[in-house]
Amino acid sequence: MAAYVDPEPDWWGADLLGSPPGRALWAQAGHGVTYHTLRTQVAQMRRLFDAYGIRSGHTVALQGAHSFSQLWALFALWSCGAQVMLIGPHVRGKELGRQLDWCRPQFHVSFDAPGHGKETFHDECEVFVRRLLRGRPAATDHCLVQFTSGSTGFAKAIGRTPESLLTELERFKTVGGMPEPGSRVLVLGPLAHSFSLVGGVLYATSTRSTVLLSPNSGRRTVLRTAIRSGADTIIGSPQHFAALAQIDRPVRIPRLRLAISGGEQMAHRVYTRFAERHRVRIGQAYGTTETGIIATDPTGWYGPDTVGMPVPGLQLRLVDGELQVRLDRSPYLPQAGPPGRFLPDGEHTRAGWLRTRDLVEQDPASGALRVLGRFDPLADRRALTRGLDQILLADRTLVRHFERDGQPVG
Repeated sequence: MAAYVDPEPDWWGADLLGSPPGRALWAQAGHGVTYHTLRTQVAQMRRLFDAYGIRSGHTVALQGAHSFSQLWALFALWSCGAQVMLIGPHVRGKELGRQLDWCRPQFHVSFDAPGHGKETFHDECEVFVRRLLRGRPAATDHCLVQFTSGSTGFAKAIGRTPESLLTELERFKTVGGMPEPGSRVLVLGPLAHSFSLVGGVLYATSTRSTVLLSPNSGRRTVLRTAIRSGADTIIGSPQHFAALAQIDRPVRIPRLRLAISGGEQMAHRVYTRFAERHRVRIGQAYGTTETGIIATDPTGWYGPDTVGMPVPGLQLRLVDGELQVRLDRSPYLPQAGPPGRFLPDGEHTRAGWLRTRDLVEQDPASGALRVLGRFDPLADRRALTRGLDQILLADRTLVRHFERDGQPVG
């Protein structure tokens, strides 16, 4: 097999994709994807985007079916220096329109597959490229723009630099009990979410582990995928582990040794039932879109009441019960000015404290963190997602293309 030569060897993730042998397995879903295939597909995507005029400094929104096509496009856009705005397939209606109007991406790239939904994964999809009206080039050095969960209102846009992503990966590596090199890691959460993307796909790639993906989130499908793929680690949400704990047949995942949950607090009954069924304690990971990982307990040693120990390298403080995290600059994009949740040190420095709005206490004996609740009330998500996506996009589209068999059409 010919040696791989990255046409863009200086981009920040080149080593993640370029170092492993070509025959090594990178990921597996409906079929296995080697590193040679990964690098080939990323190069093809990069050529496709180049044909549509996407260059370094351009802004691109990615949205649609979770798929290898989505990940290949993400890597391709990063490698050419574009700023990627990652939108989950569940974002629609007023919220989608607000995100597009506020961030003003120059391109919208979507992925379509028959019957796709927010909880399904497809190996490959059709790729649609729209050039949007009044799009703006990147005004910052962020390579990734993600959105908060929107549980308390409209989602806020968060910028991540290459340095912040690489630093988070290194922090994961300093945590005892995380998946070791060569692990087989089943990632169940949406790839547009920070924990699934960084703590799942990117971390597994950085440790030369294999990323495993389930066709859908149905409990029988997930169980079958975990058993047949030989998964030794599962990364998901409390809902995923609740489903696996409630399997009505006495079936275990034979190679499972780690189960790590993120996104919400773990219920005692799920923790106990899962341990009884699969002989593995569920660990937890706690973080925010703004900060990345804050604390984790991969092996479940501290139990479901805590989210584990703070990760090395982070400065934390509790102010009137609210957890605050030290950052070297505001994570919020500057279009609308920094929200009140970031407290800068002063006018002549960018560093400051991020207010998580989480009510937290620290166990005086172990030092582990316990999340007690939120300061902000929950929002009505249904009111934020009303509207027809295709009409919203059509009103903002300048030129639309799609790719078939590797060739631009339209």
